[in-house]
Amino acid sequence: MNRKKQTQEFEWGGVHPFSYHPFIFHFVPDLRDKKSVDCGCGKGIWGYLMRTTRDFGKKGEIYGIDLKKDYLEFVKKHNVYDKTYNTDITKLPFKKNEIDFLICSEVIEHLTEIDGKEFLQEVDRVVKPGGRAIITTPNVEMDTFIDEGPDSHSSLWSPEYFRKKGFKVYGTGVRIAPGIDKWYTLPVLALGYVLTPISYFIPEIGGFMIAVKDY
Repeated sequence: MNRKKQTQEFEWGGVHPFSYHPFIFHFVPDLRDKKSVDCGCGKGIWGYLMRTTRDFGKKGEIYGIDLKKDYLEFVKKHNVYDKTYNTDITKLPFKKNEIDFLICSEVIEHLTEIDGKEFLQEVDRVVKPGGRAIITTPNVEMDTFIDEGPDSHSSLWSPEYFRKKGFKVYGTGVRIAPGIDKWYTLPVLALGYVLTPISYFIPEIGGFMIAVKDY
């Protein structure tokens, strides 16, 4: 991989739509003295936000998992997580019922459908009774800066599938791919803001969905 493409991959990989923040944080539970994990943590956006806006108490910890070592080096440099794991999220490195809160934002679409289903089984295994899992993913095929490898999109998920798995599903935006630096990108994003009050309750029309499961 040439240096320019490698730099672009790092800059644009491991990020997510910033419009998610207020909606997802509505569902982030009390983290005091709890064990939390950020699956596919990327450059630690969610870990940083939780670290700076939530009280972890004296015993609370947050872990970061990612396949890419450069992301993990970045989050270690900035002390985002208490511990990081360089591993595949289809085999979570935790015991049964060990985790209180799990978040996986804009990651499952990077897995194949088979691997994604295996990951959801792992989520059910590691989250303890009384815990919560939040998974976010696009509800429409999106253009990506990276067209191959782990940062490209490999699967598309539906609200109905997550409901069948016991999740409550909410939406944001509008189900139109905004493209990347296209003439219509900003109008589509603006339309998404206008329609979010509707797509929040009817995620089938949203561009992104937030799936929440209580155990």
